[in-house]
Amino acid sequence: MLHYRKSLEIAPKLLSHDFVFAGECVDPLISGLSASNFWASSRYNFLYSANFAKLYGSSGWSPSTSDRQPWLQINLGRKYRLLAIATQGTFNSYDWVTKYTLLYGDRPDSWTPYIMKGGNSTLPGNWNYYQVKRNVFHYAFTAKHIRLLPLEWNTENGGKIGVRLELFGCAYDSYVLQYNGDDAVVYMFPEKRSRTLHDHIAINFKTLEQDGLLLHSEGIQGDLFTLELKKGRLYLHISLGSSIVHKVDGRITLTAGSLLDNLHWHYVTIKRYGRQVNFTVDSQTVTAICNGEFTHLDLDTQMYVGGVIEKNMPHLPTTPNFRGCLENVFINGINVIGKMHYACRDILLKPMTFAGPNNFLQVPGFFGKPRMFVKFKFRSWDYTGLLMFTRFADNLGALELGLSEGQINVTIFQTGKKKIQFAAGYRLNDGYWHSVDLAARDNLLTLTIDEEEGSPLKITNPFSIRTSDRYFFGGCPKTNNTVFKCETKLNRFHGCMQHIFIDNEQLDIDIILQRQWARYEELLLGTCGITDRCTPNPCEHEGRCIQSWDDFICLCENTGYKGEVCHMSVYKESCEAYRLSGKYWSGNYTIDPDLSGPLKPFEVYCKMKSYKSWTVIMHDQVEGTKVTGSSIDQPYIVNVNYWNASWDEVTALANTSMYCEQWIDYSCYKSRLLNTPNPLVIGLVATMKATITGVGLSEKFKNVAVMSTRPVWTPSFSATVMLTTDNGGLRRTC
Repeated sequence: MLHYRKSLEIAPKLLSHDFVFAGECVDPLISGLSASNFWASSRYNFLYSANFAKLYGSSGWSPSTSDRQPWLQINLGRKYRLLAIATQGTFNSYDWVTKYTLLYGDRPDSWTPYIMKGGNSTLPGNWNYYQVKRNVFHYAFTAKHIRLLPLEWNTENGGKIGVRLELFGCAYDSYVLQYNGDDAVVYMFPEKRSRTLHDHIAINFKTLEQDGLLLHSEGIQGDLFTLELKKGRLYLHISLGSSIVHKVDGRITLTAGSLLDNLHWHYVTIKRYGRQVNFTVDSQTVTAICNGEFTHLDLDTQMYVGGVIEKNMPHLPTTPNFRGCLENVFINGINVIGKMHYACRDILLKPMTFAGPNNFLQVPGFFGKPRMFVKFKFRSWDYTGLLMFTRFADNLGALELGLSEGQINVTIFQTGKKKIQFAAGYRLNDGYWHSVDLAARDNLLTLTIDEEEGSPLKITNPFSIRTSDRYFFGGCPKTNNTVFKCETKLNRFHGCMQHIFIDNEQLDIDIILQRQWARYEELLLGTCGITDRCTPNPCEHEGRCIQSWDDFICLCENTGYKGEVCHMSVYKESCEAYRLSGKYWSGNYTIDPDLSGPLKPFEVYCKMKSYKSWTVIMHDQVEGTKVTGSSIDQPYIVNVNYWNASWDEVTALANTSMYCEQWIDYSCYKSRLLNTPNPLVIGLVATMKATITGVGLSEKFKNVAVMSTRPVWTPSFSATVMLTTDNGGLRRTC
């Protein structure tokens, strides 16, 4: 057990290896294991035991045909970095698995599901018994234990589940520190300061807390480096310095990851070269360019790891210190933790995942009590689903807890009487853990959400309660037993639950399953398999992502785009496209020159002709500008700002046009126009045109108009600028 001082200073220590693995890290890890390293839920017979599940072996593992939720588990003996898995069916048979789920972890009773790209937790298996199916993980992870759950398998010709497998990776050294919220490690920079053009920082963490400060350092020139956990997401704040003269705030913020408060290891890498920053959390990478012109990160003296003791730093966030475990913290090749092999004292959680179309959990209770106490935690994305159902003894009715539109609905069914129904909570389907605490007796029910005891919901309607000897969570089993039948109109719950209490007794799922006091179906024990399909946002063009347990939808309203991921523009790419589609009248139209590209749609004026169309973009100089005096040395400069369109969008329009012109209307009194020979022209009105033809030449445009005359002849002048494009017969998009 490691006891910390309030501030533990770590001198820089460079290891012989910095966890950048040489070679391809593809060593076979299972072939050399002994039989004691293999476990399984059951076996078909001795010849199909778990220890025969080695790739290219002479047999294979098959579970009992009565095993409703089979699994194969392997203890690798130490922690490894895993990169790929390969599977076969049982040798010379019709037994092979076509689809499976892979769980991994540091211990055999706490699991993390491997999630593929797109949020899918299933991996493709085999199509015959002998060919090897290899799945390369799209991000590497570390584990000591793995568990394979067969989902589908060959059933033709009497086929059944059959597995041989191999894992590929390399050894992984783990250096760990545990934080309790009032601790801090201080890493002193070499030579008492740090000035770097590029940085490479790696840190692994696991925690149950939604908020916590992981890294923090500042510089006197406004430089900043902060990594913090907020609401289960990671935020990286970085500044290479701010400029008061140029009024530039150098700070940028990058966000990555989601649901990171699940007590599983998460892997963070930050790479910076100059102003470019790559921020990776597990498999998600976010890239950004730092504000300003500075390229070096100048930090003073030290970097705080896991929290701070001082509270007087100007850029210190209000986030509390980190609570949990940190592993292998590297700052530019230096192991900040050092060779400390301390244990991470895990809080033993036993979450369960309701993952199937027919899932449910049935657990025992105490029969006939006049008081009911039910408490549990859940997390889900679904709007509706059954959380808990129980029938009262003595045929008094039933009680149902359901999730509906993000609220907890409580329904009390009374035999021969009108049902009592009410709701509590708000947006409880946000993916975070929420606690539900229900206490009831005759004529009184109290419901507390998220332990807000100051404002529980109390119902004092007349009703009677006598507890049942069984409670159902997540769904109802199919049964003909009418006495204790679970009946509901709600969908089955999909999500995770943990910390279930029945009548003030915590439910130990392992014990009640061993004693056969419980029943369950399509339930994953020891893991929470919830995934966030909306992080990163799959919806393009700022579409809003809404998700359920196994799917997501994109809301594209007011974005200017449509389709499943808001990819297709609802507007035409040009005025000519509108004319060809039958819009023959002139007026204001919204166009999208790059269609599904990144640029936003904007409004233009379409001047429709019978044979072609003109696109007119208005700006803030249409009314003209009155100028008194200018010279060659000090010309008058006016910025032209286009309405509804940025210069990138104007450029995109010019690039798709066959002909483009920007003209300036110049009118003077008693002046000559530039170098006209007549030194005095009364009431001169002239037009200067800058005309560009051809696609791809828009870089020759400037959004600055420069007017210059000789001051002796120029008491005043006015100028008007207009950009028009002729789309002609052009029918192409960028």
